[in-house]
Amino acid sequence: MQESIYHKHNLHQSMHSFAGLKRFFERWSADPGFKQALMDNLADTLEKNHIPVIPCEIEAMLVENTDNIPEPVIKMWEVAFHKQEMVKSFYLTENLPKDTGMLAWRNRQIARQRFDLGPFFTSSNIHSSLAIELSAGCSVGCWFCALSPDTFKAYYDYTKQEKQWKSFIKNMHYFLGDAMKSTFLYWATEPFDNPDYENFCLDVYQECGVFPPTTTALAHKFPDRIRKFIKFSSQYQCWLNRFSLTSLGIMQKVHQEFTAEELAEVECLALNKNANFAFGNSGDFRKRVLKTPELLAEQDAKLRKAPWHLSNPSYADSEDYANGSICCVTGFLVNMVTQKIQLISSTTATDQWPLGYIIFSEESFSSPSDLPGILKKLQASHFKEQLYAHDLIRFHPWLQIEISQTAALIHGRFKQTRAVSAADEKDLYAIVRIIKETPGTFTTIQERSLQNFSIDKALSYALIHQLFNEGLFYGH
Repeated sequence: MQESIYHKHNLHQSMHSFAGLKRFFERWSADPGFKQALMDNLADTLEKNHIPVIPCEIEAMLVENTDNIPEPVIKMWEVAFHKQEMVKSFYLTENLPKDTGMLAWRNRQIARQRFDLGPFFTSSNIHSSLAIELSAGCSVGCWFCALSPDTFKAYYDYTKQEKQWKSFIKNMHYFLGDAMKSTFLYWATEPFDNPDYENFCLDVYQECGVFPPTTTALAHKFPDRIRKFIKFSSQYQCWLNRFSLTSLGIMQKVHQEFTAEELAEVECLALNKNANFAFGNSGDFRKRVLKTPELLAEQDAKLRKAPWHLSNPSYADSEDYANGSICCVTGFLVNMVTQKIQLISSTTATDQWPLGYIIFSEESFSSPSDLPGILKKLQASHFKEQLYAHDLIRFHPWLQIEISQTAALIHGRFKQTRAVSAADEKDLYAIVRIIKETPGTFTTIQERSLQNFSIDKALSYALIHQLFNEGLFYGH
């Protein structure tokens, strides 16, 4: 049995066991006044907010200055643990790209992200191989959206394009293999802007055996459709759905409309401004921050209270904002309306990559028959397991390379450092110096290594590829 099946069972079991507590923490994380309201009138506040827990279950949350971790928190940690185990097994171990070149590229991007976005982001990211948008633009228009979609313009018409759609996912499945199971059908779009979203999900299930997870911001607008979808996706063993709740009013509507048990396998994400959740610093939110820097300081203060941030020196001792991207794809981003396919991977948002992901390549297609040619082109340009003679070798511009007589230190963000000892790794140390001081083609770096440090080409080949596989080179 695949480990992910076991972990999914444990996750769902814990989510159902603690459905009431899960709802309690959704409100707790969203509403700064919730704790005081509980202290003023515990039973009435729970009832008013549609939270089905016995008051004594959560009394420990109201006690100040206790050295003991409250039992409700421990139970939620159990849910979080099972979720992370599910992610590790399903996305990071079992369902990997079939193409060995794409797998090598993916591994390089994940290695780079540890230097770029830090260890917590990298290990908790699903690194999906395929995200597909079924609309052009988004109808919701969240002010903080990290992906900056245009306003809604059109949706991909299932009744007219069913044949083309099924051919497309079949082609992608053939190339990706089991990695097709990591597919989800939205990005900078609202899934339920497409009236046939459910049919697209079912087709993905029938193609690869996994029902894709969904995140929607419209649960409060279409409760009947959403209720049916929750049951529908559960029937096909979907591992998780999520609601984006952008205000306390919307949370109240959703909690009133759906029982805690109905939403046991649905994460309700508190995205109102005063919630504990910290927004990703990319896209529309980043545009605001550039004009109002104190907005980022407020969000940073939230992050620094999180257990994973407090306990990890990589984050706690860093001045970097630990949510510089919300991208969870290391693979293909496709829009079926505009017929555009991009190869992307997460990065800290910058002026060059303001949406928090690198676009390595962008291609257009007019029909699924174009895909084999596009994928073959990407295999040659990006999905490679070794460097070619004319490939340019240089470090990422955001890496800080510190050279001394004793070591070469490659510093990334969040205190991530790769140390190369001049005594114990003298040849690698020499190559790091060469690449830092005079970047060049793969062949040029090899020639300089031979001429200046007598490193033969077989050894320089191995050492350069060691750095290559660690994700340290720009553009690869």
